[in-house]
Amino acid sequence: MNNVLEQTETGREIARRNRADVMRALLKARYGEFDDLQDLAERLVDRDYDDIMARIVAGATLAELRS
Repeated sequence: MNNVLEQTETGREIARRNRADVMRALLKARYGEFDDLQDLAERLVDRDYDDIMARIVAGATLAELRS
């Protein structure tokens, strides 16, 4: 089913929003609440998602993630 959804623009947008929600939750759990939490989560999902997730778990700073 996921493969079918990813073939449509709507499906890709749903997947992107879901990833942004997961990224936001991870950022909040790791760094707490901060001013640009949602914006940063949305920007990070447009980069290498798996790499960013690994960097957060490994302890990257917010400054590193923002750059």
